[in-house]
Amino acid sequence: MISRFSFSPASGRVSPLTAAQSSHAYFLVALALLMTAVGVFVGAVFALPILASGWIFLLFIAEFALILSAGVWSRHAPLNYILFLAFPFISGLTITPFLLSILAGYVNGASILLNAAIATTLLTIAAGVFARTTSMNLSMTMGRFLFQSLIGLIVFAILQIFIPSLRGSSFEVVISGIGIVIFSLFLALDMQRLAASGKGSSPFLLALSLYLDIFNLFLYVVRFMLAMSGNRR
Repeated sequence: MISRFSFSPASGRVSPLTAAQSSHAYFLVALALLMTAVGVFVGAVFALPILASGWIFLLFIAEFALILSAGVWSRHAPLNYILFLAFPFISGLTITPFLLSILAGYVNGASILLNAAIATTLLTIAAGVFARTTSMNLSMTMGRFLFQSLIGLIVFAILQIFIPSLRGSSFEVVISGIGIVIFSLFLALDMQRLAASGKGSSPFLLALSLYLDIFNLFLYVVRFMLAMSGNRR
């Protein structure tokens, strides 16, 4: 899934988020990752019925609908908690067929997924350290470039559907490597934005943006590892 939610601090003078508010946003991210794991577990149990019924396409639609409407539901309790947790659960369901195909199609599929999870964790930590220590305003210096790069990734993904020659391992290594860099920088940028956001900022939007960065980063790490060391059965 290549989709992310972006936000900007309100104009004018704003007070930075308190430690409790920042902790709330990160707590929501942790909950989202947990709900993704639950979604993957449920998806693994009911994978065949989901695929056979065609419900997976409705789940994809539901994901995008939740992202597009986040600005509305994020400010209404308890709806914000319900829909925020529903989103990663659905994401876990929709990613399950991809994960199962790796386990079934690659001899070292399990180790690739484990290593990808570890690598994503380390990249997330590195992004956090970079966001806290750099003197650059990442939004100003690279925000537009990253957004244009994201559009490029989406365009290339569409081209891969219609042009089989673009699905080769060489292309996959390059594009997945670029995706890792882009979403690592997006993650650092959003962490910096979280620290600079005003008290009126919604922790749900902040958390959703960070979650999407991590989710997409994991997908690109998996694709990179498959292209580099995947051993098909």
